[in-house]
Amino acid sequence: MIPIYFDDPALGSNDADRMSQMFVSDKAGKNCNESPLAFITHKDTSIECLSDLPYIALLLDLNVDPKLSNTFPTRVPNHPESDRCLRIYAAGMSDTTFPFLHEHPEVAKLLHRLVSRQQEVPSQSFKRLEALVKFGSTATLRHSR
Repeated sequence: MIPIYFDDPALGSNDADRMSQMFVSDKAGKNCNESPLAFITHKDTSIECLSDLPYIALLLDLNVDPKLSNTFPTRVPNHPESDRCLRIYAAGMSDTTFPFLHEHPEVAKLLHRLVSRQQEVPSQSFKRLEALVKFGSTATLRHSR
């Protein structure tokens, strides 16, 4: 959660009445899925925001193909939640999603390595255990001592 302060005197003199939020959620899975963005709401029990000011919901889906979309419904009758939220879906780690990466390809490469899933390298202990459970591997002299 990132606080947003509205510098608007019409909202009153109490700073708490001028505060809203930006809610950020990130994923690094293999499957692109924009639907969780709809469930980020400031009235959710995990957030419990008391402000009725507009807010921002941002979903970063980092380990998929690039895609950028946003929604800000201006008129949805009887649905105050969607009226007041800018929803941004930013998928992929590229200059499509983050234009500043175009100027910094080395940063893009580093960030991509951070979010991509790495193959775990088997340790020596794992290799030894694997050898122990292979069929016939306990028949050697080393295993009978």
